[in-house]
Amino acid sequence: MDYTILVNNKNLLSSEYIPQDLVEINEPMGSKLDKTYVNKLNIKAYHAFKKMQKDALKEGYEIFIDSSYRTYNYQKKIFDKTVQEKGEKHALKFVAKPGGSEHQTGLAIDIIFRRNNKMIEEQNENDPEIKWLFLNAYKYGFILRYPKGKEKITGFNFEPWHFRFVGKELAKKIFSENITLEEYYILKNRT
Repeated sequence: MDYTILVNNKNLLSSEYIPQDLVEINEPMGSKLDKTYVNKLNIKAYHAFKKMQKDALKEGYEIFIDSSYRTYNYQKKIFDKTVQEKGEKHALKFVAKPGGSEHQTGLAIDIIFRRNNKMIEEQNENDPEIKWLFLNAYKYGFILRYPKGKEKITGFNFEPWHFRFVGKELAKKIFSENITLEEYYILKNRT
């Protein structure tokens, strides 16, 4: 499995792409478009998340995976529904096209958290749980995939809840250099 694979609206996966190393996870989730949705994640990313989840809990933060692996067809449902409700221009900023979602790799997670026994589905950058993730996710091999101020580079609006497993070494580089996965590839291709 290539943990550094670049997937976005310009680098699409085929509709047949299905990662082979997924494990089913049992995490509390928010509402889903498809009630049959089952959370699955790459096994290495899952173990890294469980360690991060355990360490976050030591700090008083209850974090969970709301959304992880999505099939091409499930992403298409999400994209088409957003286009229908808010238009294509809006959808392209906020929702990956089918084949352009990192969730299809089984390496991306959307985080939700519980605070005061209530699940928080609407996250923002000022939430203490999100702030903790911003500063610590790289230690477990995750990067904030769509950071604020990098929208023109990633092609997506800032998403403080969306993290991507790339492995510890690359996550540390991306975090310390304050770059995106796209910028990493640009720099990599120059050398």
